[in-house]
Amino acid sequence: MRSLTRWLGYGLVGLVLMTAVDLWRSRDLPASAGILGEQITLKGQAVDLAAQSHSEPVLLYVWASWCGICRLVSPMVNLVPGPVMSIAIASGSDARVTAYMRGKGYDFAVINDADNRLARSLSIGVTPTLMVVHQGELKLATTGFTTLPGMLLRRWLISWL
Repeated sequence: MRSLTRWLGYGLVGLVLMTAVDLWRSRDLPASAGILGEQITLKGQAVDLAAQSHSEPVLLYVWASWCGICRLVSPMVNLVPGPVMSIAIASGSDARVTAYMRGKGYDFAVINDADNRLARSLSIGVTPTLMVVHQGELKLATTGFTTLPGMLLRRWLISWL
C-alpha cells in the first residue's frame, strides 16, 4: 500500500510539472484558434477549429512528413479517439501529403500548409507540436515526442483548467 501511495504521489508531481511546462510553452501562442479561420482538409472538408472546440476539446497536431520525431508521434495521434485535426507543414503538394498519409495508413484529418502560412500564424517553431483547442482557444502546447497517454491526458486536463 505504501508503494502505491508513493507512485500516486510521483504521478501527481509529474502531472503538475507537465501542466506547468505546457502552460509555459503556451505563453507565445495566439490566444484564439480563430486566427486559423475556416480551413479545408485534404479530403475537402471545411473545418473551423474554433467553432468545433466549443462542443469538445480538439487535439491539434502540427507535423511534417520530413520530421523524424513526427514519424514516432503520428502513429499515436492516429489512435487518439475523438476530434483530432492536424496541419502538415512544408510537406509538399496536397497529392504528396495524401500519398504519404495513405502509405502510412493514417486517417486523421489533415490541413496542408505547404507554404507555412498557418505555422507562422501559430508561431510554430518546432515539429511536432501538439496543443488542445478548447472553447475557441489554443491551450497546453507541447513540442517533441509525446505519448498517447500524454495526448489523452492533456485533452482531459483542459476541461479542468
